[in-house]
Amino acid sequence: MVSVSPHPDYIEFRILPDDGGNEVPVGLLLQGLHGLQQLIHFGALSVEGRSVRQRVRVSAEIQQRYTLHCRPPEPGSFRVAGRVGDLRGSLVPTGDVSAVMGLVHGFAHATLAADGNQLVRLVPDGRLRVKMLDCLRSMAPPPGAGYAYEFQNSVGAPVRLDEVLSARVEEVLRPPALRQSVRTVTGQLEAIAFSEHRLSLLYAPKGRTLECLYDESLEPMLFENRRDLIQVTGQVVEAEDGHPRRIVEVSRIEDLDLSPFVVTEFAPGVALRQPLRLEPFLSEDEQLLRLQHAELDVDVFAPTRTELLGELREQLAMLWSEYALEKDAALSPASRQLREILVGYSQT
Repeated sequence: MVSVSPHPDYIEFRILPDDGGNEVPVGLLLQGLHGLQQLIHFGALSVEGRSVRQRVRVSAEIQQRYTLHCRPPEPGSFRVAGRVGDLRGSLVPTGDVSAVMGLVHGFAHATLAADGNQLVRLVPDGRLRVKMLDCLRSMAPPPGAGYAYEFQNSVGAPVRLDEVLSARVEEVLRPPALRQSVRTVTGQLEAIAFSEHRLSLLYAPKGRTLECLYDESLEPMLFENRRDLIQVTGQVVEAEDGHPRRIVEVSRIEDLDLSPFVVTEFAPGVALRQPLRLEPFLSEDEQLLRLQHAELDVDVFAPTRTELLGELREQLAMLWSEYALEKDAALSPASRQLREILVGYSQT
């Protein structure tokens, strides 16, 4: 770990490739830094006690006084260091940067610990708190992509943003009973009523149109994905046929991400000889994401990337435990052949 500067305005941002590669997509860097800047602005709203109405708006004044300035990336690393301060470069402090950075750092750690009470203490305003949680979730790389982010201020442990983040956000946003009734529906974005903040989603299995309300902040993403497949997560009202009739209490809307999954281990401590890239695809009814690898006998499916990654890890760990670690006498000829394949893919 690189030591950080003691200055209160200092911040570090890092991208961690799980496969140890020497390249990262530019989009991931932009996504992470843009999300971090938004999080700092929202933290400034809270520290300065700004009132928040239906839509969380960051004034030009806040944007100017709490700008994230980055230095050139260090050669041979994915580490970007910088500071938070006035866009005009004023040497005289124009805001409470130390308090804002402390809030952002503490809020992120409380989210990863799923400590809802601490989040309320840190950010009492409910609307702003939800926006900060959504911002953190949007910063994380796609589950299974093989990357993680870290950011760190001048004090405290670094904050790691990876595939577990989305689950932690759900834990603090919704109680367990409510989470059980929440579903993710995939469909084609058919129409957007911008004045009403309402969208129409074509649900392929029944050829019916579902309608739901969305947050105004999602409009850029929806506009970019018009006529494309998106995923809407919320409470689903079912029709008599057991399929969705409409979606209420929408908690999240995302574009459908079919980028590759990068696998680096069968189980903790059992690394692959080389990272394995698996291309996800949609089931015939377009409601499930699937991953397959015929040679390794892998076939998993789930409605979201986060759940699919969990299923993949469980199946890989099961294969290693029940085949690679089993004795010859307990295995059939086909099972022994699979064990040889598994061992061939591993570093053991």
